[in-house]
Amino acid sequence: MALTDPPVYRPDLFVNRENEIKAVTNALQNIARGDSEQMRTIVFRGERGLGKSWLALHLHRSVLREEAPRMLPDYRIVSLFVSLSPPPEGLTVDEREWHITHDDAHRIAGEDETHYEALLQKLVAWVAEQLGITRAPYAPVRDLSAWLAQDVKQKLESEPHLVICLILDSVFETNWSFLDHLERYLLAAFAALPRVLIVMTGRGRPYLWKSPYLRTEREEQSLIPFSTEQVAEQIRRSLGNAPDLSPAVADLSDEALTRLAQRVIDLGGGYPLTNELLASAFVRQALDRMPEGENLEQALDRETISADVLDAVARRLLEVIPEERRDRLREAFDALCVLKDGFRENEMPYLLAALRNTQPEGSAYTIAAMRELRDRLIETNLVRWQDKRYVLDEAVRTVLEQYLKLQRHNVWRRLHERATDLYATWAQKYPGSRGYYEQRAVYHRGVLQKDAGYSDEQRGRSL
Repeated sequence: MALTDPPVYRPDLFVNRENEIKAVTNALQNIARGDSEQMRTIVFRGERGLGKSWLALHLHRSVLREEAPRMLPDYRIVSLFVSLSPPPEGLTVDEREWHITHDDAHRIAGEDETHYEALLQKLVAWVAEQLGITRAPYAPVRDLSAWLAQDVKQKLESEPHLVICLILDSVFETNWSFLDHLERYLLAAFAALPRVLIVMTGRGRPYLWKSPYLRTEREEQSLIPFSTEQVAEQIRRSLGNAPDLSPAVADLSDEALTRLAQRVIDLGGGYPLTNELLASAFVRQALDRMPEGENLEQALDRETISADVLDAVARRLLEVIPEERRDRLREAFDALCVLKDGFRENEMPYLLAALRNTQPEGSAYTIAAMRELRDRLIETNLVRWQDKRYVLDEAVRTVLEQYLKLQRHNVWRRLHERATDLYATWAQKYPGSRGYYEQRAVYHRGVLQKDAGYSDEQRGRSL
């Protein structure tokens, strides 16, 4: 079945993130009263599908317009939202919001530096306009940037009860040469000003800012997946507001929603985007197949997810990869998804060869070839260096492994078998790292033993 598009942001659909919201409102209060110890840059990092853009929009449209003014009734809070990715289809751009276009994103990805200054000229002029600062909008960006820094400083001095919050979404996924220009012409000056809070969201490798205010004087938080209770609430709000599903979902008991939430977590890890896609697929499949006289709760308890749905979810998660590279890198993601705790270059050829049911021989499996492939994976910002290993985003890894387990079960077993043999061999070959490799061999052996106890019917039901 075809996936339905997830809903665009709405404040009544927003779930969780109370700690992140509190971090921002506390920072605003501290900045307003002149607390010199308060970090004036907050970074929210997270994997694909963790709801970073929704958090950024919620801060701008709800928290900083409604909650924060109640906490600081004597202050005027001006929030500016800047997204370095195009708006999703269906999202209406609201007051004081600026998004790059699809053409901008394409030219930034292609490192079109001639476009950088033209784009940043528009952005700096827009920021000035939002703050009520009048300057010649078509002046060179260098001049606009210098004037803006000077004028904002004077505005803050003349309005002692003004607090500015600059929210930037999808930062670290952006081409780093563009971020260098963005810092030079906008962020460095704002980061040094009093009563200015900068909030960033992003995934992938952290960018090394030059400004000490951005590089070291910042608070960083990692978003985490939703709990069962939070996923159940997300399902209730999201599907309960879908016009074609709301009557049926509204009748589900709390217990039924909790059971559905747990199955969604088992398949996708509790990431908001995959929660939405999987829960919607479960409900729609159940309604399509439900016999007359049965209720949705009974149908959901019996429902199993199809491999086509898991593949469609995986494809949705991998849409951030340029189309011309997607198929080749999908193969690498498939091969590596069974390595739950990550990988290094020397493991990659064995898993790729196992996926292809061959031996890791020839130029395609050299360390140089693996390093080149590793670099392409890192560029997707779906792979990161963590605990001395390269780790796939868990949202992507989980869905891919579940798809292989259901649709290409022999391949899935072969990958775990190859990993078991590889780590067991290395445990004997490298005595100094025996415990390190034995632990991994035990994990993969355990996965295979657990799977051996399932029939095909039971395996499908577990999904």
